[in-house]
Amino acid sequence: MWLLADDRVRARVERRQYRALVKHVFVPRKSGWVANRPDGEAAGAALWYPPGTKEHNFRESMAESLPFLPAGIPHLGKASRLQNLITSNWPKEEHWYLSVLSVSPESQGKGYGSALLQPGLDAADRDGIGCWLETQRKSNLPFYSQFGFQLLRKLEVEPGVPLWLMWRPPPTG
Repeated sequence: MWLLADDRVRARVERRQYRALVKHVFVPRKSGWVANRPDGEAAGAALWYPPGTKEHNFRESMAESLPFLPAGIPHLGKASRLQNLITSNWPKEEHWYLSVLSVSPESQGKGYGSALLQPGLDAADRDGIGCWLETQRKSNLPFYSQFGFQLLRKLEVEPGVPLWLMWRPPPTG
């Protein structure tokens, strides 16, 4: 909302960007999961970067960036600051990175978020490594905490625009 304040524009850009990212980034990495409601409509998706795969090649960078055009052009500086803030705070340890966990409003509170999160957590546990995420909503902290994520710090993208950084340690034993 901070980057694209207009709800219609943001919804259009997000739909285009998620489609492009799923097709060009997460399907090739085999690290995206979708849940459907009983009526066949999508309930949500979880998009993870496996360890060592966060860097995009040129085609992936274009897939991520082009959906923002033309609406995002006036906000390129903001988007760049946000991206730099996020990447400069990534952990040095090998990890699975939860890029997106999104559940449609009508599907929230029905277990879809938990089900979508689980495959990435299971993969990280199999690899014996931790998980990382950022969230822009304080209300998400208790949800992620129940899966072992710990709040490391709160940043401000700019005054009044928070970003919470969370880490789930590797399994022990």
